[in-house]
Amino acid sequence: MARIVIVDDDVECGKNTADILNTKGHETILVHTMENAIPTLIQNLPDRLKEAVNAIAICQIAGLPILLLSGVNQEFPMGFSNKNIDSDWMPIQDFLEKPVKSNDLLKSVAKLLAKPRKK
Repeated sequence: MARIVIVDDDVECGKNTADILNTKGHETILVHTMENAIPTLIQNLPDRLKEAVNAIAICQIAGLPILLLSGVNQEFPMGFSNKNIDSDWMPIQDFLEKPVKSNDLLKSVAKLLAKPRKK
């Protein structure tokens, strides 16, 4: 299974996400701020990648998939969806609206883990 870093400012939602993934054998690391996410990501990367400074850049350099879980549409009804994923504007691989259904989360993670990683 995979080691997955979860960055969520909603403590309860982050814990619920980690619990769902842990039941499927994934190792999860939960942080609640981008400030904490960057050192956590760096700590879990190979030495040659530890100089990156931006969390998304770190994931891109390492070829790591990014799944964005957000409640943005609840707070700002923008209709944001997977159709808005763009390698320049929003360099992520998948998007799920919070609250996330367990099955949708597990399907998305499985899909991302099945894709070959960029080197």
